[in-house]
Amino acid sequence: MNTGNDRRHLIDVFFIISLLFGFVFCAVLIIALGASIYQRGVDSNNSNFDKRTASTYIVQKLRQCDEYGAISAGEIGDIPALTITKSVDGTSYTIYMYVYNGYLMEVFARTDTKISPQSGQRIIQMESMDIKISSSNLISVSVTDATGQQTEVLISPQSTGG
Repeated sequence: MNTGNDRRHLIDVFFIISLLFGFVFCAVLIIALGASIYQRGVDSNNSNFDKRTASTYIVQKLRQCDEYGAISAGEIGDIPALTITKSVDGTSYTIYMYVYNGYLMEVFARTDTKISPQSGQRIIQMESMDIKISSSNLISVSVTDATGQQTEVLISPQSTGG
């Protein structure tokens, strides 16, 4: 009589232990899935932040310097650049915005000064920037971030004539 009771008691213990292991396994699985989902959300937010920061920076810089004829597409060395010319106390200065060595770069210098691409200030990581200015003065800036995602912004300068 005692052996049957021990066997039954052993089955009860195995059942409780297997239930405990099943619970622990499910808890670990849910935590792992949650961590994966969280990591994807963080990566997506970081990518969106980089794209939006770069395009917003460019748009705000163009809005700050919105004068008729001041914005153009140019070059710094052999690298395409967005150029903004402005006059400060009668001296002409140019802001160059371009992509060099994986970064959006910016240089503010006198217009008559020869500048090399590496002399710029790093702003944010970026793979490339494409600038187009239409005949109707609509500026299209397409930026590609470090992950290869592309964002295009269209800017219509408010200044219309000198």
